[in-house]
Amino acid sequence: MAIIQRSVVIDRPAADVWAVLEDVRRLPELSASTIEVTEAPERLTHAGQRFRQVVRAVGRRFDSEWEVLELEAERRLVIEGSVGYGVRYRLIETLEPLDAGSTRFEVCIDYRLPFGPLGKVAERLGVSRLAEQEAGEVAAGLKRVVESS
Repeated sequence: MAIIQRSVVIDRPAADVWAVLEDVRRLPELSASTIEVTEAPERLTHAGQRFRQVVRAVGRRFDSEWEVLELEAERRLVIEGSVGYGVRYRLIETLEPLDAGSTRFEVCIDYRLPFGPLGKVAERLGVSRLAEQEAGEVAAGLKRVVESS
């Protein structure tokens, strides 16, 4: 397992940040690698909800399935999914109100590569580098989207 963390201070209250996070259909606005999100609810409201994400990375298209494991509105969202080649991701996104007008957003990506040949293929595709890049993009993208609205 590997863990990647990124955080950013967003100059908006936690409710404004959460309004973007709970609508996973907006992921293409936050991440350049996300092509689309399908089969998603209008808002994430409880554990057990699912959605599909289509991403483009290393010149390939990947479909991933995600499930909400934990959700505490305006505080914490934990989702887990698979992205092909046996790679499993768990994203832990937390919001920490700093004052009336700003919020710290942190994303933690915990991922596992499979053993054997599939793990070697995943590593050759640069899964570690891609996860680091995605964490930074999502944090920066969330800040940009929330602050511009």
